[in-house]
Amino acid sequence: MKIKFYAFLLFIFSTVVYTCEKEETQVEAIPPRDRAEQQLSDMDTLQNYLNTHYFNSGAIEALSSYPQISDIEITELLEGETLPPDTTLLIDAVEEKQTVSEGVDYSYYILTIEQGQGESPHFTDQVRVNYEGFLTNSTSFDASISPLDFDLANVITGWNRVLPQFKTSDAYVTNSDGTVRFDNYGIGVMFLPSGLSYYNISQSGIPSYSCLIFKFELHQYKVMDHDNDYIPSYMEDLDADMDIYNDDTDADFASNFLDTDDDGDGFSTFREVIALDLTDTSLEGLSTQMQAFEPLGSDQLFTPLDTGDDGTFSITLITLEDTNGNGIPNYLDPDDTGTLDN
Repeated sequence: MKIKFYAFLLFIFSTVVYTCEKEETQVEAIPPRDRAEQQLSDMDTLQNYLNTHYFNSGAIEALSSYPQISDIEITELLEGETLPPDTTLLIDAVEEKQTVSEGVDYSYYILTIEQGQGESPHFTDQVRVNYEGFLTNSTSFDASISPLDFDLANVITGWNRVLPQFKTSDAYVTNSDGTVRFDNYGIGVMFLPSGLSYYNISQSGIPSYSCLIFKFELHQYKVMDHDNDYIPSYMEDLDADMDIYNDDTDADFASNFLDTDDDGDGFSTFREVIALDLTDTSLEGLSTQMQAFEPLGSDQLFTPLDTGDDGTFSITLITLEDTNGNGIPNYLDPDDTGTLDN
């Protein structure tokens, strides 16, 4: 467990400026089309775009500084034109990826400029990014001025599929004006069909059924536990389909990641796990305590680092207790409550 990494996350997310989630200003929702048929149409749109646009690959490779999204220039190759030197046609540079959403198979594309050298977020985590979004007609509809925070559990599907494939920054520098410079972050461009975007719901500057393109820089992430029950939200995706809203163990219409009693046995989830708090006045001391438990068992995890008002650092070791040994953790087993010692 990398205590310096936790400290890095804590520092950055203690200065949260703004959290941007799914666009709240919905202009119009028209009756939805068949998703599979729309995906075929969207693939034609994206492939046509990728075959007729290029980016300044040579200029990016020649940069003396780390690339930023403003360095990525995508240009249309008009009919009869020749591809300029030191550029690359997008179709020759992107990777095609697949996922399933709403029961439909989707393809999307990623242009990787730099993978990043930190760690990858989970699809339910909070991320800090710079970005610019635009349509396939090159119209820009949104862009960040400074890094913004997003909860990947509440953004368009394409974002929580793409960003976990990149890594965050591995270091930062605080500038004299109080801003933060990130180093070695993931940077790229995603090309999304409408089914992984807003689909039939138009937004300000985004017509219904629009394929969307986003340049992005992935700076940081924070592991989210939306219901504060000691179970990270990414672990509440029990069927591993990357949809945490359809996991409801006790069928009480509250998804597990928002349910403080996942198995509906009357005992809060956080009481049905074993929690051991570790605290120290220094990160080095806390790291030493944590290392004593390494390697962690398959039923163990550390919560994210926390800093108290008194300057102490703390973290909690969680053990998913299974008292009756039936392979189902107590917090998901209504017939097994365990020690209830929290």
